[in-house]
Amino acid sequence: MADIKEVLEEIIKTEGIQVSVLVSEDGLTIEGIAKDSTDTEEVAGIASGGLKVASMIGQTLVKGNTREILIIYDEGAIFLMPLEGKPAVLVAVSTPGANLGRIRNSLKKGVYKLMRIL
Repeated sequence: MADIKEVLEEIIKTEGIQVSVLVSEDGLTIEGIAKDSTDTEEVAGIASGGLKVASMIGQTLVKGNTREILIIYDEGAIFLMPLEGKPAVLVAVSTPGANLGRIRNSLKKGVYKLMRIL
């Protein structure tokens, strides 16, 4: 069975992903990989805050638990995918113009593998 780093390495090989990080619920990096100089610790902390806000919105509007978040910016996108029943979130940062559907599929496979590891 693969370990966390191997799964993140597999994810980051997906065309258009520049950062792949597994984050604990409290914002700490469990493991992170970046193709560039992006600080994975900083990504982890910021992503954790974003997930908390999204979760509060879902609870306030009685929509249930957050299943995934996609935030699209001018220069790329950020995906946050909580691991259901696990105290962790998979975060990925894309490059501009990346195929977001392909990335989403890759991340869903990664989430499944990570849930089996944790």
